[in-house]
Amino acid sequence: MDDIAATPQAGQGIVHLIERALLAAHLLTGSLQQAEEATLEAIDSWNPSDEPEEALFQNVLDAAAREQVDPNPNKPDSSGSYLPNELKAVLRLAPQLRRCFVLRILVGLPTEVCARLLCLHSDLVDRYTCDALRCLALGT
Repeated sequence: MDDIAATPQAGQGIVHLIERALLAAHLLTGSLQQAEEATLEAIDSWNPSDEPEEALFQNVLDAAAREQVDPNPNKPDSSGSYLPNELKAVLRLAPQLRRCFVLRILVGLPTEVCARLLCLHSDLVDRYTCDALRCLALGT
């Protein structure tokens, strides 16, 4: 009986994880469509019987980091309308700044992991993250 009662909670946990992953992918790519594609790719490659749920989250980040990013962050993106203003501001950052900020600050990954995901030197990850923080603080 406990297993049956726990199933909805376990299902809610995976739904919450996928929602978090989709949001992170959206902020990484700047595109809800690309985020959905990265999330679906990660779900398709995830083996829940052999891998923990956190592996799914990491797979989404990996797939989103591989996506080509639009170099024009200022074009209107109605797909971000569901986001609070603070996250809409993140979407307006230049792509490299945004990607470093999302992975380092919002997701909380170490610099070296971010550098590997984004194919950047770790010094650049730190510099871009700081620049993103300055931009967000100044509202630019």
